[in-house]
Amino acid sequence: MVSLEYLLSNAAQRDLEAEALLALGRLDGTLGTVGPTTLRLFTIRLLRDLLVAALRQEGHMFTDQRFHAWFAGLATLSDHPPRSGRPQRVLCEAILTELKHSSWDVLAALASRFQTALLAPNDYVASDHVGSNHHCSGLAAETAHQDTHAVVTAARGLLGGLPPSPHPLTALAHLHRAAGAHVQFAPPERAPEPIAMGSIRLTVERAAAPSPRWALEMLWGEHWYAAKLLPHALPFPGLIRLDALRAGKPADPGNPDDTSTILATALRDVAQGLCGNLNEADRLARRLKDTPPGKRRTSRAPALLELLSGFGPLRSAQLETLLGVTRIGLRTMLGPLDAVGMINRTTLAGVHLYAVNLDARVADDASDLTANASFSSAALGEFDAAMADIDALLARRGVNLDEADMEGES
Repeated sequence: MVSLEYLLSNAAQRDLEAEALLALGRLDGTLGTVGPTTLRLFTIRLLRDLLVAALRQEGHMFTDQRFHAWFAGLATLSDHPPRSGRPQRVLCEAILTELKHSSWDVLAALASRFQTALLAPNDYVASDHVGSNHHCSGLAAETAHQDTHAVVTAARGLLGGLPPSPHPLTALAHLHRAAGAHVQFAPPERAPEPIAMGSIRLTVERAAAPSPRWALEMLWGEHWYAAKLLPHALPFPGLIRLDALRAGKPADPGNPDDTSTILATALRDVAQGLCGNLNEADRLARRLKDTPPGKRRTSRAPALLELLSGFGPLRSAQLETLLGVTRIGLRTMLGPLDAVGMINRTTLAGVHLYAVNLDARVADDASDLTANASFSSAALGEFDAAMADIDALLARRGVNLDEADMEGES
């Protein structure tokens, strides 16, 4: 006889999976309905979020403000870089290089532009002597580049070897199972390391390099794009869960139900977060569009505001490169915006970092994407078709989409 506890847990799992699939369906539908400005703003932020997530997964600890100062070449990323994390600049260069080849044209173009705007200082590599650092030697830098690109190549190979699956959660389970068994992506174990101090010999446990799951998250959108689950091959920062990778190891099979819960929760949270970013990007796009002509004295000012709104603070040298303008041209754009309070400055090491201040605008922008956006009938038809696909998928699993949606909002 099946216990009541089992029935309740099984029903809760089905509801959670329905929420995850619904969130992914909404992301798919919304991506197909937003305008080009919204999509650019969303992609710029997604690119920044991927870089930040990859750096933090490698063990680097920093604030958002420190990241922008580092990206602009005005500070180190952190005062105490981890021993085992991959070099910061090398890591970002590898990500931007890979994304230049994305099948998503918007992302590929932005990655190419931001690669030239990466002014971060050369990486430091911890020496064998605790407390001292030195610059990467030519050989060490080459090795770091080779190691990081080998991770990207391994991720591409792993994804290419996964069995095709039209069901998102099944595909996600295949991904975690393969990653948990892969020598490159499996969660590392602490390893004993002998050290000698004169005549004294000790054995200490060193933490191994963290799992570079950022490479899988960077490329996973290509997998779902090829399966026609998404209209664009967008990265999915935060989708790979270490606890699910450990559960998938042969030596520790874990609880399958727990793993399913972890994966459904991860998909739901990441998809909902990306939808939230799309809503925010649409709100920003409307505010930029509503900026009176007098505050946009040049044709490139909207592009300038997009960069600062999407990515965050940048220095003039970066903006000149990203916009393809001269120093005088940039000043011509910044002057009128600065005069009306739409530009904030922060000075580091004698260099200005520019940020946008849209609070200076007086506009009615309280509503979100679903309330104010005006979509064409074709766009709404595409959205309805995407919802119908998710509804059919859930129906095959015995879940009613409307009921799942109502329960998720209650």
